[in-house]
Amino acid sequence: MARQKGLLKLTGTLGGINFYVVKGVGFARNAGGGFNGDAIRHQPNMQRVRENASEFGHCSTVKKAFRLALMPFLHGYKHSKLHARMMTLFTSIKALDAISERGSRRVGEGLQTAKGRRLLHTFELTPQHKMLNAVLRHSNFNWSLQGLSVTDFSAKLYPCPKAATHVGLTLGILDFNFDTLDAPLMVSPTYFLEVSSASSSFEIAMDAAVVTDFVGIAVLGLRFYEVIDDEVYGLDAMVGVRLLDVRV
Repeated sequence: MARQKGLLKLTGTLGGINFYVVKGVGFARNAGGGFNGDAIRHQPNMQRVRENASEFGHCSTVKKAFRLALMPFLHGYKHSKLHARMMTLFTSIKALDAISERGSRRVGEGLQTAKGRRLLHTFELTPQHKMLNAVLRHSNFNWSLQGLSVTDFSAKLYPCPKAATHVGLTLGILDFNFDTLDAPLMVSPTYFLEVSSASSSFEIAMDAAVVTDFVGIAVLGLRFYEVIDDEVYGLDAMVGVRLLDVRV
């Protein structure tokens, strides 16, 4: 059994393939044996398929909302495997929901567990980013102060886009409601460093403390800039984003 991709979901039989939709998720499989959308929706032996489809749809919706919430950081980042990796992440977190019945398990409940929070915290949105990884090795995030302290970091040691003159680091606090999918995001002023700068220490902090009512997620974004005569141009190349902490 395969899932249909794209905005248009087919139903019916075409070229020996059955196409059907269950709770908004499209499926396809070889025709035969009376296996069709109506059977999926109603036959008792298709209960597990219905459960899987329901939970898959939920994880897909959460994934979309989460990615949109982080778009100020992810803007310009293109990677063909990000969608699949995020779906694997939220499916794994959803599976930690030990309260809900199968078919109704939710990501938000999975995040009530320490393992669920660790899965989200350690997820690499933009993997193998040498400069961002170096910043994290030289930094410490304090949730109470909502600030990031960076010590002895040298930007000139790491690759950057050819046009870049500066690198900007921005801290964000996301308050994500995994039930309603509301996700207000507050960001700090961007801290700029010349890409040729030697070792330096600095702090990045929010202008004011952010109170989170749901799942609090601290985010660090790295973006390169070209500065010409005090005009600042953001570059989409080599964007870096990392989750610093997750609190419930």
